[in-house]
Order: sequence, then C-alpha cells, then structure tokens
Amino acid sequence: MKFITLTLTLLYFLILAGIDDARAQNLSFNQPVNFLPTARTDKAVDITSFKGNYFITWKDAGPTGNIHVCYLGKRHAIQINQKDVTTGTEKSAFAPVLRVTNNHIYVLWLGTDSSLKYMINNSDTTFNTQNIGTVNFGNSPKLRSGITATVVNGRIMIASHAANKNDMVVALIDADDNGMLKPASLQTVPNKKSTEYPFIVTLSNNTVRLCYYNDQGIYYTDLNTDTRTWTDQFPVSGSKTKVSPAIYHVFNTTRLFYIWKDNKKENSVYYATGDEQARSLTGHTLPDYFKTPYPVAVCKIDDKKFAMAFTGADQKLYLSYFTNYDPARWMEDTLFPAKENLTLKDIVIPGSHDAGMSALNGTGGKQAGSINTCNTLTQKLNIGKQLNAGIRMFDLRVGLFKNQIYTKHSSSDCMAEAMGGGYGERFKDILDSVKTFLDLHKKEFVILTFSHFCPREASANDVANYIFSTLGKEYIFNNQLKSIDQIKLHELAGKVIVTFEQYASADKLIDSNSMADKSKTFLNIRRVYAATNQINKLLAKEELFFTSMKSGVNNNDLVRLDWQLTQSSDEAALVCNDFQDENVDPVINSLMLLTNVIKKNRSITDMAAAGNKYLPAKINDWINTGTINKNNKPNILYVDVAGPWITDYCIELNGIPVYN
Repeated sequence: MKFITLTLTLLYFLILAGIDDARAQNLSFNQPVNFLPTARTDKAVDITSFKGNYFITWKDAGPTGNIHVCYLGKRHAIQINQKDVTTGTEKSAFAPVLRVTNNHIYVLWLGTDSSLKYMINNSDTTFNTQNIGTVNFGNSPKLRSGITATVVNGRIMIASHAANKNDMVVALIDADDNGMLKPASLQTVPNKKSTEYPFIVTLSNNTVRLCYYNDQGIYYTDLNTDTRTWTDQFPVSGSKTKVSPAIYHVFNTTRLFYIWKDNKKENSVYYATGDEQARSLTGHTLPDYFKTPYPVAVCKIDDKKFAMAFTGADQKLYLSYFTNYDPARWMEDTLFPAKENLTLKDIVIPGSHDAGMSALNGTGGKQAGSINTCNTLTQKLNIGKQLNAGIRMFDLRVGLFKNQIYTKHSSSDCMAEAMGGGYGERFKDILDSVKTFLDLHKKEFVILTFSHFCPREASANDVANYIFSTLGKEYIFNNQLKSIDQIKLHELAGKVIVTFEQYASADKLIDSNSMADKSKTFLNIRRVYAATNQINKLLAKEELFFTSMKSGVNNNDLVRLDWQLTQSSDEAALVCNDFQDENVDPVINSLMLLTNVIKKNRSITDMAAAGNKYLPAKINDWINTGTINKNNKPNILYVDVAGPWITDYCIELNGIPVYN
C-alpha cells in the first residue's frame, strides 16, 4: 500500500484539547493519500484498531457490492502489510462499520434484505469469513441507509434508520461467550427526525450521543442507556449537510470532534470541536483536498494522533494523520523544559537530504539538456516550508548561478566538470527563511551542514562570509570550544549550528564537520550511503551499519540514518528524458521510450515515495531486535521528500526507552 510518502502539507486549526479554544494549540494534518490503490467504493469507509493492528472496511462500488475488510498492519507497517478479504456472496447497498469490544473486532453491515449482518475475527489479524451472523430483531422495523456503532460498557450499540421517511432507531446488543450477537430490540428515537442514519458515540458507561441532520442543520442528542431517556436536541451552529455527519472522541479528553460534508456539490468538509457539554458549536472548513460526498471515519492512534479515512469523489480510499502538536514548534512542545539538559546525542531529529532541491531554477554541466525535475529534485517542500514541517537538519550544496548563490545537485562538485546538474533554491531565500523562522520560534534550533564545495564557483570562504553577513552573528551558535556531547539543548535554542565539510572559520562561527569512522572535527557524522535503487539492498546496508556500532560511537559522533534510493545511470539519463526533440538520434529516442515503459518513469521523489514507507517499520524492528540500542541509536533521520511524516516519527522515537 502506498502510504504517507507523498508530499505532506502542514495546516493548522483549533485542536480538540481539554482546554479553552482561546488557549488551544494547533492541530496539524497531512495531505490525504490514496492508500489502497485498487479499492473503489461509493459509500463511506470505516477504520479502527484492534490490539495495535489497523483494519478498514468498505463495500464495492455499485447498487450492491461485496463487503471488504482489510488488515493494514501495525501503524508503521500499514504500507507493507495488507490482507484484504471479502464476505463471500454476502452483499450490501450500504456502508459497513467496524467495532471493537474487549475480545473481538466486528464488521457489521446491512444485508440486501435489510437485516443486520456481522462477521467476527478469528485472530488478531484475520476474520472468520465462513461464519456470517445475523442479529435477530424480532418483528421490529426494517433498517435502511446504513448503520453506525459504538461500544457501551462492553456491549455493542448500533444506530440506524428505519425503513420510513424520518425515524432513527438504536439497539443495544449483547454477545455470548463466543462473541456471537444475541437477539435484541430496536428502539425508535422519540421526537427527533433525520432523513439519513445517525452517527453514535459513547460518552460514559451509560450515556451515548447521536449526531444527525434535518432540514435545519446538524443536531445531537444524548441517551441514558439505563433509563432509556433522551435529552433535548442541540445544534451544531452554521452546519448544513445532506449526508450523515460523523462524531468522535479523539485524544484522551472530554472533547468531541464533529465532521461533515456540506450540502452543496462542492463536497467541502467542515468540522467543529467542543466539550461534551457544549450546547452550541461553530463549524470550520477543511482544505479542498479533503473533499468527499460521503461521511468520514476517524480512528484514534494514541494520545496525540488520530487518522481520518474517507472516500473521495473519485471513489478511491484516502487517509490522513492528525496530530495535536505543532510541527513548527515541536522542540518547544516535546523537548522543553523536560529534556532541555540533554544533548543532540540523546535525541533524534528529522533531516533533509539535498535540502534546497525543491525547485529547478537552472541547469548546467556537459549534458545540461538532459537535466530536469525527474533526475534533480529531492524535496517537495522548500526549506521555509520544511522548517514549519519540523525538519531541523539541512544538507546543503551550493554554487554560483547567474551571479548569485543557489543550492545545487550535480554529478561533480564543480558544475563545469559535471555530466549534468541543476540549481535549486536561492541561498538568500533559505537564510532569510531560517532567520524569520527562528524569530518566531525561539526554542527551536537548526543545523546547516555544507559540503561538495567548488572553489571556482563558490568557495567555502566565500560562502562563510555570505552566511555571516546575511544570517548575522546573533543567529549562529558559538560552541565556545565545547564538543557536541557537552552542548545542552537549551544552549542551542534559537540558534543555527553551521558546519562545513573539512573547513572551519572561528571568526565566522563556522565549525568543521566530517563523515568518517573517527575524526577530530567538531561534528562527525556517522553514516553509510547505500547507493542503490533497491530497497532490500538499502535495508541490508543500514542493518550492517548499525550492527557494526552496537558497542557505541565517539563523543563527537552523531549517527545519521541515510535513507535514500538512488537512480541508476539509465534511470537518470533515460527514464527522466522520455520526450526529446527531433535533433536527438532516433535510436536514442526509442531507447528512452522503451526504458520509460519498463521503469515507469521513476523520479528521485518517486523512489522516495517507494522507500520512505519502510523507514518507521524497519527502525521499530531494529529497536525491538536490539540492532539499534542506546549506544548506536540514530540522531538524524535523513530523507528525501521530508515533511511532517518524519517529524511525527522522530517525536515518537524521542519518547521511547532507547532515547530516555
């Protein structure tokens, strides 16, 4: 499954924290990605977790369709482990749902005869597809439109719509020792009407909330399951929809998250958040890439994260992660003050490979005409956006282009000697972005490492002078002869560590870095470069690298995980040049076309999309097996297509025992 490796765009809005909105932090989320490429549906999807495993369910597109349930794996293995099963000959016209009790995970749906069907898991990752159950509601009215479900004090409660114009119904269902659902009674919701099925969420051991809509807007009402009494209905202000609105608890708070699509053809998605007792809520709009004609599904990940799954207008399945910290200030939020006396050797931060290559502003080299975005760009976000996405270490190579300094990516240090190369972001724009960012975020710090200098284009001394004059002395960290293992995080707050490969300038506050097994430089980066386009070779090389350092590293070493898949020569020269002008040899043109058909036009960023999905799951595996331990843990996760996804993972790692 292709997941979380596309460009991740950071946005902010009021979060669902247990504090007043005026004091609320920011909620960030990534751009949705199509995570099950072959799946199609014309109804809502549902997603949940069971014993640390994630599952999603949907029906095939069409008037009726098979019910699918797919095991996605652990959170960080979602993109690798997927097992899709169907309910055989069982079909439905409506969206299925997933619900978890203490011992079981259920898939529930309405059959073609309007009966409530279900299937139970037979392990932590698989379902018993041979035993489809039916809940007996006696002579109660038929159900239509769809269902939602919740768990109240260990019992499943469903909400649906009766087979008439406006009545909503609920039922509390018990299970026997084997998990089979017992007969139950449907109860009509009194004095509340909706033309679609409602969403239901648990508030306490004896209280549930129903969220629904009518011609006036979206409303909610609460049921006491002991007394079977309902409260009055209360509005979600400014809300209009023609599909079922969703309601969820997220994080460990008493606040609720309401989310719905508007009642127009644009399919915009709105949300509101409020305390359980809030009697009036105000809706806000999500960005356009969250558009959907259907209800959405939310699944809690942990105390700081949840996932939202939905069906796009193209009938494909999409997923986005939401977090209740701000990546632009993640160091302040997660490291200060509790960890401010640690050093860089004690934590892990996200790093960006060829960080300034998010744009192609010029080409050079002997084969400049063969250079394009496919074989040159390594990032999707410029450095200003990467800073706001949480990236804190930037690998920069610079050169002179049109009498200004730009970042570059070329086959040789000097462009004139290179077969080809490209110029990316303007260096002044990068330094201005860093300065602006640190002015706004005084607890954050940044590492800029420079290498691959060409003295004829932009010498180390020239670049040092430019940094000093443009960035300013007050922003550059002065190590005062301390080694990297002696510098506390609080000393770095608001500063930039600037290091050059095998070069130092004390008066310009430029320190020296190296990449060796052992070095006397201020900062030595321990890393191994796999130089491969095959993920298995990358994994093997990195595993051997960490195994070789199990007993520890030197005091001035920072361990960097270099996670890049590299284009082969034919990919860079042929795959990235499928459209040539008539002046190119027809044989070469044909070869390029053939190569593209075979290689499927894999750019550097395409390779990152393929390779980045393995990173979290593999590091987790290496930590669990002891390949990575306290002595050799990575301090920098250094990637192409850097974004909030890698920041999120670094924050997670900083909270585990290896980093504490």
